[in-house]
Amino acid sequence: MDLGIRDKVALVFGGSKGIGLGCAHEFAREGCPTVIAARTQATIDIAVAEVREAGGQAIGISADCTTKDGIANAVQAAAEAFGSPDILIFNVDSGPKGAFLEVDDETFAAANNNNVMAFRWAVQAVVPHMRTRGWGRILTIGTNSVKAPHRKLQRAAQNTYRVGALALSKTLSAELGPFGITVNTLGTGAIATPQFREVFTKIAEAQGQSYEEHVAGRVSQWPIRRMGTPEDMAAAAAFLCSDRAGFITGQVLVVDGGNLEVLQ
Repeated sequence: MDLGIRDKVALVFGGSKGIGLGCAHEFAREGCPTVIAARTQATIDIAVAEVREAGGQAIGISADCTTKDGIANAVQAAAEAFGSPDILIFNVDSGPKGAFLEVDDETFAAANNNNVMAFRWAVQAVVPHMRTRGWGRILTIGTNSVKAPHRKLQRAAQNTYRVGALALSKTLSAELGPFGITVNTLGTGAIATPQFREVFTKIAEAQGQSYEEHVAGRVSQWPIRRMGTPEDMAAAAAFLCSDRAGFITGQVLVVDGGNLEVLQ
């Protein structure tokens, strides 16, 4: 299937590992010059080398994309290397974790910054070019907790501000749609990333299990009985950012193997 995005410039926040790296590979395979923005230069260099070895065009930029300056630097690096971004993958850390009764105001403020304010700054940075071209794709890598807030994980601030980002995304979809720009969200389930393994290894150990035992128990209850992969997320991301999905905006696509037990 031709997704119609060859030569579109893709900027992937958090693109040096996990879901972001999966997206970087996917867009590069589709013929998109791809910019990987992340914090750690060492992992950026490895990611860029991987994408180039697979035949893709890619550069990397060390930038904290939870800050206005970091976002501006990433967008500028894309413009200087390939042209202003046509596709933005907003994939950033959701901020410090914890239960409501255990966290302070600064923790809540950090979650608001990372999930809502940084999203605002990113859209402000890329929209002028997209409006000029009459085409743009903005996609947030979110979580299925926007449909059913986490109970087993202590994510009070994340449960709050992931929904805030979703509300902003829906609002933006109406404002930007007339300019040919779509705005959507991917809701992640259990995806086999280094971050997931780190979190759930601790949970497994607290329950006297190995990571492998814990995961096997979890997936045995799901309709699709396996962990998701970054490639699963990336395939969905590429479709939502394609010409084929030009009539889809303001939506949440949950990629979790059918785990979430909600109708909408």
